[in-house]
Amino acid sequence: MEPFWSSQWHALCGRCFGAQGYATLSRAEKAWINVRALIDSTNNGGLISFFYNSPADTLADALDALTMLDLTDARLEVERVCALFGAYVPATVELRNEVIASWPDYDEARERVLDDVDTFLYLHMDMIEQQLEDFIRAEGLASEPH
Repeated sequence: MEPFWSSQWHALCGRCFGAQGYATLSRAEKAWINVRALIDSTNNGGLISFFYNSPADTLADALDALTMLDLTDARLEVERVCALFGAYVPATVELRNEVIASWPDYDEARERVLDDVDTFLYLHMDMIEQQLEDFIRAEGLASEPH
């Protein structure tokens, strides 16, 4: 069964990735896009996949969205991965991938951070999903079918 917000999600993605573009979205719509990207990235390769793909191009908005949804602990975990990049996280997928490619093949401390962050997010994924659904309803971005 598809989630109640499925048709609105597809419409939002069409606007976001179509001619209108991300910049035309409201703050609430950007929050939905970014938190969904964090969830989907984590579920499809761990949080690091958020960074080595394009969703992290809007990292500042993603962090803002976690705060908006009162997901402070999740934000702190994402920031732990941000710290692996050094003083700042590069703004483009190409530059982030250059940094990731420069990391040694195995670094125990880095691997521990990535594993710990993923474990936290997996353990809290149902709550994160629920917070996002509550936000979608509260903001009027989607509603239950009648």
